[in-house]
Amino acid sequence: MANWLHWRNIPTAKTLFVMIFMAGIGLIISVVALLYLSLHLISTKTNEIDDRRTALSVQGAVQTSVNRMWSLVLDNAVWDEAVKEAYRPTLDTAWLYKTWGSGLKINNLYDGTFILDEHFHLLWGAFRGKPFTEDNLRFLGRGMQFLIDQHAQPLATEKNIYAGITRTREGVAFVGIGLIRPMTEGFPVQGSARRYLVITRHLNPEILSGLGKTFQIDDLAYTAEPSAGPSVPLKSSAGELLGYLSWQARQPGVQAAQAASTDITQIVMLAAALILLFILLSSVGLYKLAKGEQQARRIARIDWLSHLPNRRALIEKLEQSRLSGEPGTKSVVFIDLDGFKDVNDIYGHHVGDQLIVTIAQTLRDKIPPEGMLARMGGDEFAMMVGGERAEEHAAAFAGSVLDYLNTPISLGERTIHIGASIGIASGLLVESTSSELFRRADIAMYHSKSTGKGRITHYDSELNSVREREIVIENDIRLGLEREEFDVWYQPIVDARSQKMIGVEALARWHRRPAGALKPDEFIRIAETSGLIYRLGQFVLRRACFDLQPLSDLKLSVNISPAQFRDPDFENKVAGVLQETGFPAGRLQLEVTETYVLENPERARAAIANLKLLGTAVALDDFGTGYSSIGYLRRFNFDTIKIDKSLAGLVDDDDQASALVSGTIRIASALGMAVIAEGVETEKQMKLLRLAGCDQLQGFYFSQPMPIESLLQLRQQRHC
Repeated sequence: MANWLHWRNIPTAKTLFVMIFMAGIGLIISVVALLYLSLHLISTKTNEIDDRRTALSVQGAVQTSVNRMWSLVLDNAVWDEAVKEAYRPTLDTAWLYKTWGSGLKINNLYDGTFILDEHFHLLWGAFRGKPFTEDNLRFLGRGMQFLIDQHAQPLATEKNIYAGITRTREGVAFVGIGLIRPMTEGFPVQGSARRYLVITRHLNPEILSGLGKTFQIDDLAYTAEPSAGPSVPLKSSAGELLGYLSWQARQPGVQAAQAASTDITQIVMLAAALILLFILLSSVGLYKLAKGEQQARRIARIDWLSHLPNRRALIEKLEQSRLSGEPGTKSVVFIDLDGFKDVNDIYGHHVGDQLIVTIAQTLRDKIPPEGMLARMGGDEFAMMVGGERAEEHAAAFAGSVLDYLNTPISLGERTIHIGASIGIASGLLVESTSSELFRRADIAMYHSKSTGKGRITHYDSELNSVREREIVIENDIRLGLEREEFDVWYQPIVDARSQKMIGVEALARWHRRPAGALKPDEFIRIAETSGLIYRLGQFVLRRACFDLQPLSDLKLSVNISPAQFRDPDFENKVAGVLQETGFPAGRLQLEVTETYVLENPERARAAIANLKLLGTAVALDDFGTGYSSIGYLRRFNFDTIKIDKSLAGLVDDDDQASALVSGTIRIASALGMAVIAEGVETEKQMKLLRLAGCDQLQGFYFSQPMPIESLLQLRQQRHC
């Protein structure tokens, strides 16, 4: 009879074997296809990323050449002897040629120099080592004329120098113009007489080769038409298309794929062998697996590390109590370890695992009668207890746990300091589901953590109201972005010496919310925790760039949320906004907080470097509120430090704060960084911060944040 039953089961075993075998063959084919498709996809994406990065490098190379031309004009135009010679009634052409006309022969820094009068008429010129005989500026092209038309008044009245790109009759050239003026204060020429120095340097293979070597761009070349390979358009200062800069794509993805092809083949063969082995072992183990099903179910409800029941087991226990109609109150204690992540980061995950095991063993001994303790995952535990004294037992258990975790825990030779945030929720299962009971305990625990940690919170309806309000605000933010309810206001930033407005900081405002206005501190925190900060941050950046684009004399500062900074595509999004709005990258400064920089140093350093390649500046915001150090200031190479108002606002009545501000300014100056002081509210603070050496100031003393219309009116009043 037993043999008959055995042979009767053979067809079923064969069927299962065939099914597993066919599934295994399909799996092998899928693995092979997936590996090679993944290799192709990774190769393609790697090439695309390299092309985008190289394009940014090319743009950076062009901007570098323009900046060099700006510096060259500055070095030659701001010169006392040049003023004496250029403003003579009759120009000494021999001196001019010797000084500027022969520059091509001396060091090849430029190939053309020209002197213009106050009406921008040509007085003298030299090109490629020979006298320039034409009597007008048509030779210098539309790009040069655009610089003159756009900046004629600033050139005559201010000390600005302008540089750009143009097309002359000899080709594409970098060009710069500046007023010839003395190095010291005081202008020796009376009346409207002005002399301007124009310098050109034409694009040639030698310049392109040098830029290619500097920025690691292979075969950088200029072409009149787009090449078959990667290229970027080259435009003049007037916006006309001059041609294209192309380069040889490095194709790192193809190279990596070729190098990895042998290894991939070996992996495929190994995977196929393992799958075939799995088929054989699975066929043999089918019977054993069926016998072990009950044991597997038990294991599925046990946490592998602590050997406590897991989340699933605890929830099932509560559901069984509810379905069976078990009377009495149920209490859930939710425990979250404070500082557990730091233990993993400092000592390693193996020490973190030892800590979990030690805590689990101790908490097991504290469980009240008929209670059940579970590890919910990570650094979270929960205990459920029922009965008439459930709430009393839960409170006693939570108190003993808190006392235990507030004392140092010994792990071998190490002493670990850790704490806990605990929430307790109680109720009848006929009134609320098990998941609702856990939700309430979790809300109470979150309140403990957000209000200082190391404490116990009992759930009540008020806590639920707070959470519900946050959900309402979260939904309002989502709708507000769709309905364009948000505004961007601007707070002026002034030069510490001249008190002249030189920039603004963009700030999000939500005055047009139908349910009532909210302060930024209220809605930005919720936007960050809900993930909506990405859309809100992009809105603020785009709107601010549109608003400030016409105001060429003002720089723009925009705060960046840590959540935005963590986005690996953030730099590309900034570049997209700049391209969309036409806002110059050199006028944009992005502000990041030191907390995120310290928590994510590698990502922060890479993001800052990429943003600087775009041409934007990066400022360290809220300096002085955290763990500020010279080391990471040097490491991340910020352009600006913003001293937080909590420190800058104390300089008038706190000697220690004043000393800290002065020390910070000296450090920043030594590192080549500008310093902005926030929160200036009184004249005394303004004077003390200016005397301490702050470059720029910001605060209510100068102006409160205002909409763009008010900012335009303020500028108009100050210019009158």
